[in-house]
Amino acid sequence: MNSSSSRPSVATPSRLAYGLCCLALPLTLVAAPKEKAPTYENYVDFSLGTNLQKGDRPGFQKDMQVKKAGFGGIDDLLFTASLNDTTTLKLRSHVIGGNNDFLLDLQIDKEDVGYVKLGYKEFRVFYDGTGGVWPPTRFSSSSYNEELAIDRGNLWFEAGYTPEDAVNFVFRYDLFTREGTKDSTSWGDTGLAINAASTRNILPTFLRIDEKRQQILASLSRHGIQHSWNLGLRADKGDYTNSRNESRRIGEPQDRKVTQKEGQDYDMFQVRGSYENRISEQLWITTAVARTTIDTVLSGSRIYGQAYDAVYDPVYLNRQQRDEGFFDLHGESEMKQTIATLSALYRPTETVSIIPAARFEKIDWSNRLEFEESNVGAGPAFAAILDEVEAESNKEWKDAAQSVEVRYVGLKNWTLNAKIDNSKSDGDLEELRVLEPGTALQSITIDRTTKFDRSIQKYAATANWYAKPGTTVAFQYYFKARQNDYRNGRDNTITTADRYPAYVANQDFETNDLNVRLSTRLAASLRSVLRYDYQNSTIRTQDIGLTFDESAKMTSHILSESLSWNPQPRWYLQGAVNVVFDTLRTPAAGVTGAGANLVKNSDANYVNFTLGSGYALDDVSDLYVDYNYYKARNSYVDNSAVSVPFGSEGDSHLLSATWVRKLDARTQLTLKYAYVDKNDVPSSGLADYQAHLFYGKIQYRF
Repeated sequence: MNSSSSRPSVATPSRLAYGLCCLALPLTLVAAPKEKAPTYENYVDFSLGTNLQKGDRPGFQKDMQVKKAGFGGIDDLLFTASLNDTTTLKLRSHVIGGNNDFLLDLQIDKEDVGYVKLGYKEFRVFYDGTGGVWPPTRFSSSSYNEELAIDRGNLWFEAGYTPEDAVNFVFRYDLFTREGTKDSTSWGDTGLAINAASTRNILPTFLRIDEKRQQILASLSRHGIQHSWNLGLRADKGDYTNSRNESRRIGEPQDRKVTQKEGQDYDMFQVRGSYENRISEQLWITTAVARTTIDTVLSGSRIYGQAYDAVYDPVYLNRQQRDEGFFDLHGESEMKQTIATLSALYRPTETVSIIPAARFEKIDWSNRLEFEESNVGAGPAFAAILDEVEAESNKEWKDAAQSVEVRYVGLKNWTLNAKIDNSKSDGDLEELRVLEPGTALQSITIDRTTKFDRSIQKYAATANWYAKPGTTVAFQYYFKARQNDYRNGRDNTITTADRYPAYVANQDFETNDLNVRLSTRLAASLRSVLRYDYQNSTIRTQDIGLTFDESAKMTSHILSESLSWNPQPRWYLQGAVNVVFDTLRTPAAGVTGAGANLVKNSDANYVNFTLGSGYALDDVSDLYVDYNYYKARNSYVDNSAVSVPFGSEGDSHLLSATWVRKLDARTQLTLKYAYVDKNDVPSSGLADYQAHLFYGKIQYRF
């Protein structure tokens, strides 16, 4: 469309005088050179946006990722300058109030020496804290402000010494933060939808997030014609204090709150290295090694009370039988990981490439925990039950993987590719759980060792056929199989009623995936890309004491088409449609008796259509129109009679129009209007919304 600069619309006096002089020399044979229009590399954008919205405000903010109340500020700023003949400065920034979106990115480059970077960015991610709805009466409940958001921040400093043909050094420091609240689908229960004896888990739950992570990266590298190497280290220190906040039975005699806190204070250290050797034009070899250790201090609690963040009280109001929790959790976890890889690229001829690779991984985990487990006995006393618990586990895991890939380009208009992946893994897990350790009441509830083996094979083939200029057909197929085998050498839970999670003996996964893509030029200005994807996955499971049988089957069909058309040099049209049929089937859907209808088959079927167009109204004005339609269909199961509804059903429309006009060589104006309409069936309309969005931006180049 329009370039970043254009001729001034009003002639200056000096240019007018220059033109009159040219008219006075009619016999001149060589025209005088035109004055070159200035180029402005720097610019600043000022923007302002507002919305007229009705309906579900939290859902609108989550989908559109904008604040309902509006936003505005410096949308983008780019400033570059030469400090001297070899040093340049580049500044990138934006400050958008309302959306809490900030950026300051400063970089200084010195030719043949290196660079320095420093900056900070922060942005807000909006979430919807709305809970579930019971369709027969449209019952829903809310106990907090559902307009949730998390602010993510990143402060960084980086310096690099990067001359050519020399050892390069790069150092970087980052501080990452996440703070705020977001939604959770672990909903609380209520008896108000039906009655106290038939509860439904539809009460909203939210997460409080408070995470800080510091990271240091350093590397030495040398890139040569024949040899290249890299040595690096990474050190992370994180401090996470998160919580899940759940309401149970709001507005009923059993009304209570649950706060589950999860704390992590960890240190990670990694050393890595890689080496590449170009032995000849036909053979390249690459190897890499990494060693990682992670030490973590764990803390947490799950406490019931009359308010969130309550202190444990054995006689808290409205306590109910089996209100299980814990407090005073403290523990340690240590992980050590070693990874080594070796790969090669061998070209015996100009048409054949062979890429063999091998990978080895070894991981050791050790975990120790101590906490006070709490429970509540039967009524009418609802007496507190406390147990001191110690738990530990040790796990060792080894994985060896190999692959070979072959590429062939010897056939006219064809490229062929085939790859085989294979891996074997095995490990051991030891688990121990002790109640009231060191006392006369000591009992060992779990004393188990598990041996597990895993085998994975994957076979993939790809073919590209260049049928004629402008037309390409691509085929891709892969088959992947994974077998898992679990064996308990020692298990004191064999005679107990609950062996979770050690009841699985074998579990196999098989996946077939096929996709075909046709890209063709239907006319000089019309191009089409048609693609079909098919995937089928089957899971077979054998639980201890049961037969080996199918436990789930997933099938996906995806058909997509995109068209690009330029009917005129100043006009384009682009459209795309995606149709998806996705099904999940489990034998549990056929259960009869008391368990009938508790588990249903799950579908995810939808259509997504987009259409966009751009037209150059004149030399300085462009108009863009975009439309998006999404419809989820035949994917909603109203199972409210026995549990809760699940799946998606509904549609949304988004229509926008954007006008861009260059006011002069330095100034550009952008105005945008959008309308969005969303309809949601599972929420019985409570999540529906409509909105008009207005946005304006003015750019000044300098």
